[in-house]
Formats: sequence, structure tokens, C-alpha cells
Amino acid sequence: MQTTEMYDEALDKALYALDNLCDELDGLDDMQERIERLLDTESGGSIEKRLSSVKERLIELGTTIVEPLTDYLYDPDSCGSIIAADVLGEIGISSAVPALIDALETDSEGLCECASEALVKIGTPAVQPLIDRINDRLDNPEIDEYGHKIGTIYAIDALSMIQDQRSFYFMVELLDRFEGDDEYLLNLEHLCGCFQDQRNPEIIPRLRAIAEEYRNDSGDFIHISTEAEHSITRLETDQVIQSEDWTIYGCCRICRNYDHGEEVCLISGGYEARDTFCFECEPGDAFDCEVCQTDDCDIYNLPLVYTDIRYRLDQEESVDEFAITNMRSDSDTGSIRIANDFMELILDSTTVDILSELKEFLKGDGDSLSTGVSFLIGCDEVGGTLVRNGDCTVAVCDEPEPWSELELKLDSGIINALIQIIDTQRFLLLCDSYRRLDDFREWQKDADSRVRESMEAGETAVTEPVPECDHEFELLKEHKKYTVYKCRRCGETRKEF
Repeated sequence: MQTTEMYDEALDKALYALDNLCDELDGLDDMQERIERLLDTESGGSIEKRLSSVKERLIELGTTIVEPLTDYLYDPDSCGSIIAADVLGEIGISSAVPALIDALETDSEGLCECASEALVKIGTPAVQPLIDRINDRLDNPEIDEYGHKIGTIYAIDALSMIQDQRSFYFMVELLDRFEGDDEYLLNLEHLCGCFQDQRNPEIIPRLRAIAEEYRNDSGDFIHISTEAEHSITRLETDQVIQSEDWTIYGCCRICRNYDHGEEVCLISGGYEARDTFCFECEPGDAFDCEVCQTDDCDIYNLPLVYTDIRYRLDQEESVDEFAITNMRSDSDTGSIRIANDFMELILDSTTVDILSELKEFLKGDGDSLSTGVSFLIGCDEVGGTLVRNGDCTVAVCDEPEPWSELELKLDSGIINALIQIIDTQRFLLLCDSYRRLDDFREWQKDADSRVRESMEAGETAVTEPVPECDHEFELLKEHKKYTVYKCRRCGETRKEF
């Protein structure tokens, strides 16, 4: 009895703290000012700290707080509705779904967005109620207090972000319903853009047909084709990332292994400027060249990376320092260049297909490659060919005298560096940002987690013993202080110092 009373007291205190906070925020006339007060950290962060404390106390109360919090959702003019939606999403219980779906139909954009995010966090229990609500609004339209038809945009948004076969097939049914009906063309435009969140490539042919049908539309719905094509690009990018082992690098500012305060590389232990590019930089954040505001630095025209390369000219072998970089002269042309003071080896990097062919050759496909390969010697540009020679690749000049004896030897370390540049440029050409890679990794981690939970929940699930791998390690990359090897069988890596 005493425990119950203590619990009730904790619940009352948590709600009282929420009400006090809401009274203070709701007393401000301007909604934007309310939001600024919530996020203000200049004044000691008192509002932010109180908000965090209130939410933490509410979440700790678990399922018992769900019913009282749902009442707050029906007062969209109060900040309490947004806080309640956020907390209900964190608790993640299905009993909150009906009230959260109701909140999607209010005229408060902030509440609609928070309620949508909460439903996505709750996940699969919200799928069927969302489908039922969308169907009901389409079959039995209702008018809100302002005389407008109650829409389904936010409900479709929430449904599309829950990866579930029911969500996907219902969205396909909506395509059938919206397409060709003038009343629903705005819905069609929005729906086409939502398919990217389902991450199901089965819809690509259908979206491609819609994009073609509305490509030349000059009316009010000219963006239908654009939305469909954008989703196709995102879905195809997912397919590419999922199917290959990408090695993508960047600058120290976004590197996982960089101390921003001391400006020290955690791998080498030495000072590195934040805008330095090296092959050890592993992105841990979204890449955005506008953040740095460095005039001479952007991912499409990389700063020079230096490496020693052996070459032969006129029967004599030499070793010299070469600079490797990728350059794009405009949006349509690009090249990877390996240069010293005397010559440049130029590898075309204009398109994804060209880069893919180059990468496959460097990884062992074929005996020679001449597509997009050339030399710049002095002021003369001459043809070139990449030729496989054991464990290395040799770039040779195709022209007669005086450059017929010119050879540039690309060993495994240089090839690995080139593959990193190729992967980075190919990825950027596909989706123009590291954000898509981060987003995909997060989604893949969540998907793997759901699969594990599903397997653990199955009554007949049997865990097969994983046989020990008979490792076959091959060189992955070389660093001044260590060498990294990767097993070609299981993917395990190891370092040798």
C-alpha cells in the first residue's frame, strides 16, 4: 500500500512539474519564442535542464503515465502536447497510438511532427491503426473546424517510415487510388517521395513509370515526376551501398579518430589541421563543405595527398614523390590525377560507371584497362593503359617515341589509396553527401536489431554454431606505424605494428 502511495505521489509530482513548465512556456505569446526558450543555453540552460528533468521523470514512470499524457495531446496550443508526444514515443507502448494518430490531424505543425516521430518509434503496433485511419479519411472525408478537409499527409508520413510489409503494400494500393485522379494528385506527389523511407526496391519500376508519365506536366503538379525520381535515386543508392564494401574517407573535421580540441590525429599522434585530408580519415559525421568555410577545400577537389611511386623512363628506374588528388573542372567532368613535377597519370572519374570499371580492374578484374587512362607529359597529353603485372599495376604510355618506355608502378598500397578515392567520389556522385551513408548505416543497425529480436522471440528458433574461420588475410592498407590486413573469408581485420 505504501509503495502504491509513493508511486502515485511520484506521478503527481512529475505531472505538476510538467504543468509548471508548460504554464511558463505557454505564457509567451509567440510560439517561436517558446521554442527558443526551450532551446536557449545562453541563460544557463535552466529551461532546457528542467525540460530534460521532467521528461526523464515521466519516462521512468512507464506505462502508468501513458493515459494522463494522452490527455495533453488534445490541447495542441500548449507546449505540453509536444512534450507528451515526445515522452510517449520514448515509452513506446501501443496504447498511446490512437491519441497520437488523433494528434496528426491537429493544426499544430510542431505537434504533428512530434506525434509522427513518436508513432515511428512505437513501430509495427502503429501500422494497422494508421492504415485504418487513412482509409477512413479517404472513404469518409470529414471537415475540421476551419472548413478544411482533414488530410492524411502526416499519417502517410508516419506509416512510410515504419519498415513493414503491410506499410509497403498499403502504400502501393494508395498509388493505385491516387494515380490518375485529379482530386488526389497532391497526395500522389507526397506519396511518391515517401517510398524512399520504405527502402524496398520493388517499387522502382512503378515509380519510374510515374516519373515518365508526369515528366512533361506543366500544371500545378509538376513535382510528381521530381519526387518519384528522387525516391528512385535514394533506393538505388541503398542498393549500391548494401551490395558493396565501401571504403570512404574525408577530412579531419569529420574523422572518428580526431581530437578536435587539441587538433591531434589519434592514429599518428601528431598535429593535423581540421581541413586536412588523409586516407586514415574515417567519417563519423555528415560531410558538409559549407561548415568549414575553407576556400581551398572541398570534397570534389581534394587537397593533395603525397606518396612515393616507382617509375621507369629510358630504361632507368627512379622513385619520386607524387601527389594524388581528384579534380572536377565542372559538374560534368572529373579526373583522378597522380602527378610529380614532370608528368601526370590521369584517370577519368566523370561518371559512376567509369569509376566502377576502374575499381573492378584495380581489384583484379581483367588484364588491362585503357578507358579513360592518359598521361600529361609537359604540355602533351598522350594515351595510356593500365596493365596488370603480378601484385601491382603498371601504367604504360601508348604513344611512340619519346615516351614509349615510360612506366609508372602502382603497388598495393597505392591501389588501396586509389580505391578509397574512387569509392568516395562514386558515392558522392550517387548521393552528394555522407549523410546518406550515415542514415543507411543507422537504418541497417536498426534492421539487424529487429531481426535479432524476432529470432529471439521465435519459439522454434535454433542457433547454429558458427564454425571457426580458417583465416586468409590479405593486405588492406598500410600506415606509417602499422599495416592492416583483412580476412577475405569472414572480413575480420587485424593490425600489425
